[in-house]
Amino acid sequence: MSDIDLDLATTWFLAARTMACGGDEPSVAEEAAAGLFARAILGLDEESCIAAKHKEHMQALTLIDCMAMAGKLPRGTADQVMTGVMMIAYAAASMQPLQVRWASMLASAMDMNEERFQRCCVNARVVASMLPHEQEAVGG
Repeated sequence: MSDIDLDLATTWFLAARTMACGGDEPSVAEEAAAGLFARAILGLDEESCIAAKHKEHMQALTLIDCMAMAGKLPRGTADQVMTGVMMIAYAAASMQPLQVRWASMLASAMDMNEERFQRCCVNARVVASMLPHEQEAVGG
């Protein structure tokens, strides 16, 4: 596990959890989607994901830290992270005011213009449409 992978995993899981917590209680489907996105889209290995989510690693970090880390991401990686964050919001079928605010703050930290942000949103809608609904994810 490289420091670069741990930094990206940390940024991703902080950003994703913040978006999930901005809505209702984070669902099983949202948690699973965040993990799958980290592995499949961001290309992170299991070790980096586990280390990034470890309580001792995360507990001292703030949303300001997350925005600072997101602001240092290369453009393509930043777009992937924003797409994933928006996918989490869309998977719940509606965005809450805190989620809208978090998306705006994150986009600003990543220095995204409107066109780039909208492209991430379109991609996120496509990915979210492929996710199972909460009832399907838990077998109900």
